[in-house]
Amino acid sequence: MKAKTAEKKSPAVLCGTDFSTNSTQAADAACELAKLLHAPLDLVHVSEIPAHPPLERELEAEAARLRGKGAVVHASILGGIPDEELVKRAKPKSCRMVVVSSLGRRGPGRWLLGSVSERTAERAPVPTLVVRNAMPFREWARGERPLKVFVAFNFTATAEAALRWVKALLDIGPCEVVVGYVDFPLEERARLGGTGPVPLVGNLPEVQAVLERDLKARATELLGTEQFGIRVDANWGQPNAPLAAMAKQQGADLIVVGSHQYRGFERFWNLSVSSGILRDAAMSVAVVPMTTKGPKAVGIAPPIRRVMAVTDFSGTANRAIPHAYSLLRGGGTLHLVHVAHPHELPGGEFLKGPLNESFRTLHATYLQSCAAKLRTLIPPEATAMGITTEVEVAEHEDVATGICQAAERFAADAICCATHGLSGLSKALMGSVAQKVLTRSTRPLLLVHPTHET
Repeated sequence: MKAKTAEKKSPAVLCGTDFSTNSTQAADAACELAKLLHAPLDLVHVSEIPAHPPLERELEAEAARLRGKGAVVHASILGGIPDEELVKRAKPKSCRMVVVSSLGRRGPGRWLLGSVSERTAERAPVPTLVVRNAMPFREWARGERPLKVFVAFNFTATAEAALRWVKALLDIGPCEVVVGYVDFPLEERARLGGTGPVPLVGNLPEVQAVLERDLKARATELLGTEQFGIRVDANWGQPNAPLAAMAKQQGADLIVVGSHQYRGFERFWNLSVSSGILRDAAMSVAVVPMTTKGPKAVGIAPPIRRVMAVTDFSGTANRAIPHAYSLLRGGGTLHLVHVAHPHELPGGEFLKGPLNESFRTLHATYLQSCAAKLRTLIPPEATAMGITTEVEVAEHEDVATGICQAAERFAADAICCATHGLSGLSKALMGSVAQKVLTRSTRPLLLVHPTHET
């Protein structure tokens, strides 16, 4: 009796069944997961007439079948609407995940209300696994092969929740993981900068390299391993169909996606990637809500290894450079940046008239002179301290935007720049590059006041 009491207290795998062939697939997958997790299987059938002997007999027969596979099964019939009752039962303290089949309708208005699986996945406070084929889970549980998992990622908190859930899968058994990201080319142009037309197909090579670098770095941090693949594709439309296609091309058994869990009419105004993937994906889908808590954040941030320092060559701006190097006393890379206007010429002149070869030649000469001036600002002791210095003359009409884009391309751990110290009416009239960078960039920013001597 004590053992049974302990089993009931441990978080269960909740599986809904309507006794169809599809729900049998879901029950088989839930059974294997429950055994791997050493958790009880909570098998439920939801009916408008719960006290119905034929249903009770059918449920008990299904429970007996799953017990024969080695699972600890608790079976019950609930009264109500299937997705609503499953969501009510899926309390995080008592439920580890919900497992349902890919089909199952809630009344005739499926086109408006969505399927039982979709509505459950979009509202449950715990991960929901929508099973289309149980065989991969059976083979994985028996140790016959790794589970092939594709993670839909987009650098948001919901996507990070999905990756943390996959990390938990890796703790259960071997998985072949591929992390996929679909970028919108115009957004990446705004974030990373660049010149020339945006390609209609694919990304520019330099953009592709930055996206793959960032995806690899973030996924490694969240998964705690580098043993996974990545896939980055550009797309001008909604990402759900391309992500589902990428998962199919990778031969995935399971696609994992985070969910914002929009409510009511908010779902119609906010197109949900998770709902789209549930409709488009050919394989099983796991939807992980943001409420799924990951590990607690460490008390100290990782060491700073990549710092970007910004200067306009003024005395005030140059004061920030020594402070930027001081952040890298343990070694690292400093990216020294000056932002030039695309129409700027030597001597503070700007283009007058149409673009021509004469301007391009003079402008190129000006950019080279700026790069040379940046190199003169490198402290001689930097190399001895294990600090590598890179210089870049970025081009943009707006200095703050140019700084933010350069920081994204460089993947700066911190940005260091000086502030002119304006306040009150002067600040309101003139604005502040540092203030704009502070409000636009998501990266840590060290501001050096002009009165701070080094």
